[in-house]
Amino acid sequence: MWQIAVLNNLTGQAVSFSDGQSLDAVRGGNGTSYRMVVNGYGFLDFTEAFHALSQHFGIGFLDLNGAGLAYVTEVAQLVLTLQPAGTFAVSLPGGPPSQGNLKPLPQVSAGDAQTLDEMMELKIVPYQNIPDAPGKSTQEIEQLGRQYFPFTPYSFQLAMSIYDWTTADFARMVFYKIFAYTGIAQSPLPLDLAGIAQAIWTSNWPPYVPQNADYMNSFMMTPAYSYDEVYNQLQANYLQVQSYNDAENRLLSAAFASMPRTSVLAEPLLYSGQMDIQNLGSEHFATEFLQNPLNRGPVGVPLEMPLQQALDTFIVPGATLTTKMVWSFGNSMEEAMTYQNGIILIAVPPAGSMVWNAVSYITPISDDPTKIEYTFAPGTSFLVKNVETRTIQGKPVVVITLQT
Repeated sequence: MWQIAVLNNLTGQAVSFSDGQSLDAVRGGNGTSYRMVVNGYGFLDFTEAFHALSQHFGIGFLDLNGAGLAYVTEVAQLVLTLQPAGTFAVSLPGGPPSQGNLKPLPQVSAGDAQTLDEMMELKIVPYQNIPDAPGKSTQEIEQLGRQYFPFTPYSFQLAMSIYDWTTADFARMVFYKIFAYTGIAQSPLPLDLAGIAQAIWTSNWPPYVPQNADYMNSFMMTPAYSYDEVYNQLQANYLQVQSYNDAENRLLSAAFASMPRTSVLAEPLLYSGQMDIQNLGSEHFATEFLQNPLNRGPVGVPLEMPLQQALDTFIVPGATLTTKMVWSFGNSMEEAMTYQNGIILIAVPPAGSMVWNAVSYITPISDDPTKIEYTFAPGTSFLVKNVETRTIQGKPVVVITLQT
């Protein structure tokens, strides 16, 4: 356990913790990580870990953005100095200091925040009439924004983007990302409109079906009773929805980067069942990555590739994969198996790191407080460590192990 006994804040800026507790609260415990936010400067993550031998001798260990500090008291009394250069020094009373750098704050676009406000005015965000989760009020989301994102005037928009992701609006955010020809140097990126229309039309997760007004509203559409109805509506509005979608995904990336980190000791592995949108098949898995050669078009070529072809070409051990869209993971194989459609992903942390630097635990801002969810932002890169076929729960699945 640890406590900030002395804080020398030379930045002159507001300082807070993402847990909402006071600066001098006693924190810690094996495998915990707490994030300090220094407005205008950056983040400082306090991550505690000790092993059986060190615990036996009463030795604790704190990692602070990579700087280490060992202590032998029950509650370590920290002397912390925050410096205007974006650096810090931490020590025990009378002891030598450990020094390091604050992690940088993300940039939040005023234009993107205004775009999300517009989406809320049009009732595209948040998802309307959530049927299967308790949800949160606007006031609750505002409070969570102030707690987790105090460094920006757009804290509400960041919190709302995470909240919206946890609703069925995630389908829109995914479809408009994975069905983009990212290898074509064009702005906005050209889209596989037929692929998006088919994904919307074949949605079969009641009540999230194309005949449902709330589901179709998330795509700025009205209920449809044929593929052609979906496609015609898509042709009429896709540029506007794509622009909205890109802004919300950028806000999501900033919000994810700002959430507290998760200790590797607490969560040594993360799991995801793919394709987790059940009406998408394994032929769409390759569509999720920037490395897919189909991204170079030409426009009109379906962004589909047989899974085995992808595994024979660019999804191979030693390769780097970069996601087009948000990826969600849980913390158990059992949960991943409930979502899998033939593929299981196992994420392992970066070598030597005390925390998952690239992933965010977003359940506190979710529409469902019981759903454990860890998210990687669009553009996250992974090293493929292993690809194999296993039988799990009596089902053959392709298991891909990825390192962040």
